[in-house]
Amino acid sequence: MAHEKDKNNWEQPPSDPNEANWDGPDDPHNPRNWPAWRRGMLVGIITCVVFSTSIASSAVAPAVPQIMDEFHASNDEIGTLVVTIELLGTGIGPLIMGPMSELIGRRMIYNGANLGFSAFSIGCALTPSLGGLVALRFLQGCCASCSLNNAGGTIADLVPIHRRGFAMSMYSAGFLLGPAVGPIAGSYLSAAAGWRWIFWLLLIVNGTIGIICAVIYPETYAPVILEQKATKLRKKTGNMGLYVKGHRQVPVSTGLQRAVSRPIKMLLFCPVVTGLAVYNAVVYGFTYLLFSTFSVVFEGQYHFSEGRLGLVYLGLAIGFLVSLSIASVVSDRTYVRLSKKHGVVKPEYRLDPLIYGAIAIPIGYFIYGWTAEKHIDSAVPIVATGLVGFGVMFTFIPYNVYMIDAYAKYAASAIAAGNILRSLSAALLPLAGIPLYDRLGYGWGNSLLGIVSFGLGAMCLFFRRYGEEWRERFTVEFD
Repeated sequence: MAHEKDKNNWEQPPSDPNEANWDGPDDPHNPRNWPAWRRGMLVGIITCVVFSTSIASSAVAPAVPQIMDEFHASNDEIGTLVVTIELLGTGIGPLIMGPMSELIGRRMIYNGANLGFSAFSIGCALTPSLGGLVALRFLQGCCASCSLNNAGGTIADLVPIHRRGFAMSMYSAGFLLGPAVGPIAGSYLSAAAGWRWIFWLLLIVNGTIGIICAVIYPETYAPVILEQKATKLRKKTGNMGLYVKGHRQVPVSTGLQRAVSRPIKMLLFCPVVTGLAVYNAVVYGFTYLLFSTFSVVFEGQYHFSEGRLGLVYLGLAIGFLVSLSIASVVSDRTYVRLSKKHGVVKPEYRLDPLIYGAIAIPIGYFIYGWTAEKHIDSAVPIVATGLVGFGVMFTFIPYNVYMIDAYAKYAASAIAAGNILRSLSAALLPLAGIPLYDRLGYGWGNSLLGIVSFGLGAMCLFFRRYGEEWRERFTVEFD
């Protein structure tokens, strides 16, 4: 792995004497040369931030009937929108949050977003109207998108290629467990103290972690660190021609325009990014569509109480955890095995584990749908959601690690491109849940979700085979 370490840590000395670079392969200012315990701690801190913000996407779901009663509303679609509007915010936010972190650095973006998330949580807790709650939830989602999107960039900053599967599994734990655990806390808290306390809890959790992040997390994005170094050297030497490769100083408006347009370019003109983003978005959106049926199925059909309803989400949470312990190991070992077998390293080797998710997700939907349709014991559909959770993790980890490996410098923008579609899908697809199940029932309705998931999963095998060719053929100028 020595060659890979050098490749990740050090670029060859520049031929241009005005180009600022690291002071050798062991430069202690290079984030990838920081001690392993420190890098692990920083990934852990960002994982905690991700968890504290991703809880917000679903924690309020069990309390929707209580919210609708307080504001004297009866429209089911509005009730669903109270939950999903936050996800719409996480789809809009990456347009700014991801690329801006590649312009001004990760630290400033993280701190500003954490502050905004806490402020909007206070607003949600105090809002006097349903419209105000929806608007504030949207803004809360925009801030939440920072950690959800930029964590992949942080992993690219700190972690060598052959360890990224494990690092991504940590991030995935926060990102996917949050929506599964949130309703458990939300159901009991709203039943005991009212729905507004859900947002006070979010403030307490995110506010605490945000303070820790502000104190401990340094800048980790290499081009920004090198730009700071170049600025000091300009003052010290008087040489105003010093620059950082790929990070030349440009007017703020130009830099902002390039940064914001980058995820859109990737999404529209990079076929591999587009195809994988669509698959990831459909899988994630279907998961939230599944969420939308829980209260109807388990309260109406299995007569769960409001407090007990949160236990339904344990199936997904356990599926995520079981998959998490396997997916990270499979991702890294598959990558190393294929690299040794073929004598070359390729980001496309990260896509092999997608097959496990492509199989598990449809099976989970079929079992959940037909057991709910036939009123089989409630434990069976809950276990089936665990299969869905297992498959979602095997979709999410390979997708994100691939984007990091393939677009390392612009990892945050690449992930932002996928997050746009994924969040829009998760926000809008649940609105179709009630009409879908009213027309087809739970059996055929969930069978349709399984068939679509399987078809798109099979399609992803083409990206494993042709991804490198398409990635090299359809190149985009990002700067």
